[in-house]
Amino acid sequence: MYRPLVTLSGVLFAASLLALGALTGCGHATPISSAASPTATPIVPSVTAEFAIPTSSAGVTALTIGGNNSIWFTEKGADKIGQLETTGTVVDYPLPTANAMPDDLVSAPDGNLWFTEFNGNKIGKINTTGSTIVEYPLPTPGSEPEGIALGADGALWFTEAGTSKIGRITTSGAITEYAIPTANADPTSIAPGSDGALWFTEYNTAKIGRITTAGTVTEYAVAAGSKPTSILNGADGALWFLEQGTNKIGRILTNGTGLTETSLGVALGSSPTIGAIAQGADSNFYFTDIPGNKIGQYLSNGGGLSEYPIPTAASSPLAVAIGPDQRIYFSESAGNKIGQLSYF
Repeated sequence: MYRPLVTLSGVLFAASLLALGALTGCGHATPISSAASPTATPIVPSVTAEFAIPTSSAGVTALTIGGNNSIWFTEKGADKIGQLETTGTVVDYPLPTANAMPDDLVSAPDGNLWFTEFNGNKIGKINTTGSTIVEYPLPTPGSEPEGIALGADGALWFTEAGTSKIGRITTSGAITEYAIPTANADPTSIAPGSDGALWFTEYNTAKIGRITTAGTVTEYAVAAGSKPTSILNGADGALWFLEQGTNKIGRILTNGTGLTETSLGVALGSSPTIGAIAQGADSNFYFTDIPGNKIGQYLSNGGGLSEYPIPTAASSPLAVAIGPDQRIYFSESAGNKIGQLSYF
């Protein structure tokens, strides 16, 4: 197994987030910590580290936390799964399938990271040592799997952008597919809801979809031309999502009512994104401003926007995730880095 190691220079490992107050400037290769208690004295939010990816033109896309408290990510341009270890070291693991274009990934209770292969038409899994990778071909050709999430039933659920279906795979590899009522929906992102169902975005048809673990699909219309993409289950139990076509943030209750769509005041980009929004420990929402090369912060208590620049120019930030230290981590697809935003 090819396992290049890149040890990043920077400050020593912090046993707790109290060390955040001592960080200055950007570009540090600060090791990440599993501590999660915020400091008593707030700091000015800023990008405090950028971690270089060892593979050039990796095309870093989605991120998640693995079972070993590392940040894991997909390298869509290099057909690899990457890992940012808590020591601040980056490693990556090549996939068996060439031109697989891994897109999204999620940690599962079986101890593996599960991921979609957009061009490989497969669902893959990798253990947390990177020593074992298994791939499962999808029954429908050209399904183009994109988003993936863990369901309340313990299975992995994923979107099939090319066939307007939602797929389900058990940890033993059994696959089931469910058709979305609306044709050419282009389902993109998927997330578990507080109601036990899975919720997903339909980029082409301006709808938010819901599928129960029994396979029943319901769709809810949002604003025409909104192009909904990334979706998450908020701390309030509602579903929150980005609308790239109208540059808004949307919110919908699990009974399908209470839809609100609020302008963010910034452009979100023109290509579908996965995992481009996350809710921080401060309850605010953080998202990637791709055209502005910034990380945006939307206040959950009534709106209000702040943005924080990324040191690397034209880095093309795509996805965000909350790290084990509660910092915001984000992918820099063009910058070939993982960035870190400290905000408390």
